[in-house]
Amino acid sequence: MNPSRRRGDLFPPAAGEPADLCRRLRADLDHRAGVTLLHVYGAADAYTEPRWLRIIGIAIAEAADSGHLVVDLSSARFIGCRPILDLASRAPRAASRGVQISVFNPFPDVVDRVIAIAGLSAWLPVYTTLAQALTAGRPPATPVHVIVPTPGSR
Repeated sequence: MNPSRRRGDLFPPAAGEPADLCRRLRADLDHRAGVTLLHVYGAADAYTEPRWLRIIGIAIAEAADSGHLVVDLSSARFIGCRPILDLASRAPRAASRGVQISVFNPFPDVVDRVIAIAGLSAWLPVYTTLAQALTAGRPPATPVHVIVPTPGSR
């Protein structure tokens, strides 16, 4: 699998956005076979929320071709409740446009608890391994053949 990484060009500072905002929350994308992987670095909190929302919106749009967006939080220093809920609220809308969102978080913490307590696990599954997140919701590797018996045949 040859990933295609896009750095920086998708997430430049917005007009009037303070420079430190971009330093506090960074991201890049990998496009792999059947999945788009969003790597998040830094802190997603109340201060960086406008940038977080923009990054998530762009990532969902970029994942339209693959149909699967994995948000990699393994390098995030901090993620607050509001950004988690923002991501969860976008998941059903993304699904209605054909994009499934999964989260890769190798360190069970507040992210998992907030999603579970809010009852959002069905919309925003969290996986502790990248392999699980990358293959989540994908069809089986081999086609499934359903055999329907006809009356009188054995």
